[in-house]
Amino acid sequence: MDLELIIDEVFKRIMDKTEQNEMATVAIPNKMFLQSDGNLLSIAGYETTLLDTVKDQNQLQRYEFLVITKLSIDEMAASVSGLSINEKTRVLRQFLLTGKTVYVIEDGLEHRAYKAIANPVFYNIFKDQETKLIQYGLRIMSAVALESTLIAGEKTVTPEILKKETLENAKVSVSSTGIQYSTEKKLVSHELAKQLAVEAKIVLKTGTLITPYAKDVFRESNTNITFI
Repeated sequence: MDLELIIDEVFKRIMDKTEQNEMATVAIPNKMFLQSDGNLLSIAGYETTLLDTVKDQNQLQRYEFLVITKLSIDEMAASVSGLSINEKTRVLRQFLLTGKTVYVIEDGLEHRAYKAIANPVFYNIFKDQETKLIQYGLRIMSAVALESTLIAGEKTVTPEILKKETLENAKVSVSSTGIQYSTEKKLVSHELAKQLAVEAKIVLKTGTLITPYAKDVFRESNTNITFI
């Protein structure tokens, strides 16, 4: 076979392979999520869009979930009541109403900055509001935990599922010895810790495992844990 024909054939096959790879790349686009403000989060497999760049509200359905990096005291109070005081709280409400997940970066919760100096009784008002947001379906975690959660392919939790899990996890079980355990779960996850931390004292069975993120929750809330 002529050398020039061989070169042409090899070149043709390389080009065909390149075109197939390009088509495959186009066919599998990154998933998209909305971010309220701040520096764009970079999460493998996801494309980030800032909320204030979305002009067409009909496009909201295109996004997998919403990430709120900063939530002020007023915004939290409004969201707990289902009210909208700005674009952020309006979209937050819309995502929850349509069953989509909303993540809140815990460092961006304004009320937590006052925990060490606020009157404890008054501070509990905001702590209760945070608990209600969790019950509504919001997931509060660090940026690192969020990235780990998404990369691990954790299932998306709808408000209905989260409410069911909350009731099951928070249920107090009474053993034959009369001891009341805060939960019968053998593993305390970050989400379960958020539910249990509303109590000042938690009783767990000896051998119960607590994840690192859950330990952070208990440490920040000054929760006393007893193993029996």
